[in-house]
Amino acid sequence: MNTRPSFDDFLAVRRTDARLARLTHDVALPKSYGLEFGPGGSPLPLPDGLSVRYLDLHPGGEGDGPIDHVWSGSGSLAAVLAEDRPRDFAIARLFAHKVPNLLGWFRGIFEVLRPGGVLNLTLPDKRVTEDVLRAPSTIGELLEADHLGLERPSFRQRFEHRHLTIPLGSGTLWQAGLDPAEQPRARAADALAFARAATAAGPGTEDAVCRCWVFTPLSFLDVLEELSRAGEFAFVISQFAATEPGGSEFFVCLRRDDATDPARLLHRQTVAIDHVRAIALERRRRAALLAGD
Repeated sequence: MNTRPSFDDFLAVRRTDARLARLTHDVALPKSYGLEFGPGGSPLPLPDGLSVRYLDLHPGGEGDGPIDHVWSGSGSLAAVLAEDRPRDFAIARLFAHKVPNLLGWFRGIFEVLRPGGVLNLTLPDKRVTEDVLRAPSTIGELLEADHLGLERPSFRQRFEHRHLTIPLGSGTLWQAGLDPAEQPRARAADALAFARAATAAGPGTEDAVCRCWVFTPLSFLDVLEELSRAGEFAFVISQFAATEPGGSEFFVCLRRDDATDPARLLHRQTVAIDHVRAIALERRRRAALLAGD
């Protein structure tokens, strides 16, 4: 039975749902061809005119939702899809941070998008999630994961995911007076045993939920700028929304630019990053001033 909304119903919901509006930013309407990563049991309510293929890291995904293809983020996404038709969009809600090889994942999606096509994603803001004690991921870690062609979380990713996670729900850390360092977490010995066992075992549930990467909005922008300057990232930021007060995720729209000259592409990338970084910094400054009132 078709449960996808009509185009008019979709537009009505989109007008009042900021998250849906951001995740479908620059998606060609009313008809286009795209991908959704990690739909779980609740795929995004996209209208009938949008033809969507669903992908996840594992056959079962996280939930009983539709999965058309399995892709780890390493290797060719085009080969997995086995279709020559370029995609107009890709959507990933709270998914990219679980991909062992994030840089390979970005590259694979870029290759199947048409010029002007977009990747819209949300990422957890580590400052207000259970990963608050973890250090932001670095360009070196992303490059290493890509160099190794990781298809499953690394030993380090598993260890840090288990050892430095604190048992707090999303948004809890907005509460005043809560000290993350005082919250319980796994002992190093227990996390070490877990990482060893999970690495030795075959793919399973732990792989599907391991948070391989941690970012703040600004640390993510810094990493993208470094990757762009190194010639290892080809997207241009089209839109960016930092974490809302009380929320726990930030939003990024990445566009496949039509620039073929590397210097022109880098110029567009850095101008866009500087612009959204300045907005994010000004917003943080204003929030700090209000908090001091």
